[in-house]
Amino acid sequence: MPIEHWLGGMIMITIPIAWVLNLVMVVLWLVSRPWRSWLSGTVLLIGIALLGARTFTWHTVPDQPGQGTQLKVFSYNVQQFGLDNRWDRYNSSPRVRRTINYVLRYDAPVKCMQEFYNSTSVADYNVIRRFRQAGYRYSVLLRPEYADVEDGPVGAAIFSIYPIIHSGREHFDGSNGIVWANIKVGNDTVRVINVHLQSMGIRVGRVLSQDEMTGVKHETRGVLSALRSGFIERREQVKKVQRHIRESEFPVIVTGDHNDTPYSFVYEQLRRTLPNSFEEAGRGFGFTYNRLPGFIRIDHQFHDPSLKVLDFETINYIKYSDHYPIVGTYLVK
Repeated sequence: MPIEHWLGGMIMITIPIAWVLNLVMVVLWLVSRPWRSWLSGTVLLIGIALLGARTFTWHTVPDQPGQGTQLKVFSYNVQQFGLDNRWDRYNSSPRVRRTINYVLRYDAPVKCMQEFYNSTSVADYNVIRRFRQAGYRYSVLLRPEYADVEDGPVGAAIFSIYPIIHSGREHFDGSNGIVWANIKVGNDTVRVINVHLQSMGIRVGRVLSQDEMTGVKHETRGVLSALRSGFIERREQVKKVQRHIRESEFPVIVTGDHNDTPYSFVYEQLRRTLPNSFEEAGRGFGFTYNRLPGFIRIDHQFHDPSLKVLDFETINYIKYSDHYPIVGTYLVK
C-alpha cells in the first residue's frame, strides 16, 4: 500500500543516499571489522531485491521487433528554451538557438515538451511556426492563448507529424498541467498524454552557495517547504492523470516531467496502472535531472501493455536544460 502522506515521500526521496551510505559502510567495515559488514550489506541486498528495476536496469534493442509501426515519442522539459530571459529573447543567444534547433531536428514523429515557450519577437524564436514548417502540422498546447504573442509561456505541448483526431488539456497552475492527443498512426490510434506535475522545488545549489549559516537555514527551510507542498499537489494531480488514462478508448502512452522519483506515491500509482518504459527497455540508472543532486530520475514514460516498448533512452549528453530528454520507441500493432 503506497504511503500518501507527504512525509513518506520526503523519506522515500532519500533512498539513493541511504544506498550510497550503506555501500560506504560495507567498504569501511570490510577494512576494519569484516564481521560487521553483514548488516549494511543485507540492507543493500534487500533494497536491490525490492526496488532494483526502478533504480538500475539493462536492456538491448531487439533485432527483430515484430510486425507493426514503430512509434518514437520524444519528451523534454526545455526550461522555456531560455526565452524567459529578456536579454536572450531580444539578442542572439547561442544556448537558445542550440536548444530550439535540437528539438526541431531530433528524429521523432511525436514530440512532447514541458515548460514550452514561444516568442514572436524574433523569427527564429517562433518555435510553433518552425515546428509546422518542419512537418509537425498537428499540435496541442496547454495555454494556446500564448501561441501568437511576444512572450508566450505555453507550458506543456505535443507536436505530431501524424494526424491528431481529438485532443484536450487540463491546466493546474503556472506551467503545470496535462495535454493529451489521440494520434492516428497508420490504421491505429494511440493516446499520448504529456504531463508536467508540480515542481519538487529542489534548490540544493542555492543552499550550498550560502556563505553564512543563517542563509543555509533559510534556504533549507524553503526547500523543505517546497518539497512538502509539491508532494501534496502531485498526490492530487496524479489522480487526474489516471482519469485521462481510464477515459481513453485507445492504448495510452504517458510521458513528461512527473517531478517525482521511482520510489514515490505518484510513480507507484502510475506503475500500478501502466508498465514503466524505463524498467522494461532502459539502460543504466536513467537519471534525468541535470542539476544537483543529479542522481534522481523524475521524467518518466508509461505505456499500455498492448504497446510493446522496443527501446528507452535517457539522452544525458544533451545539457541545454535542467532536465535530460527521454525517448521511448513503441511497436503499434
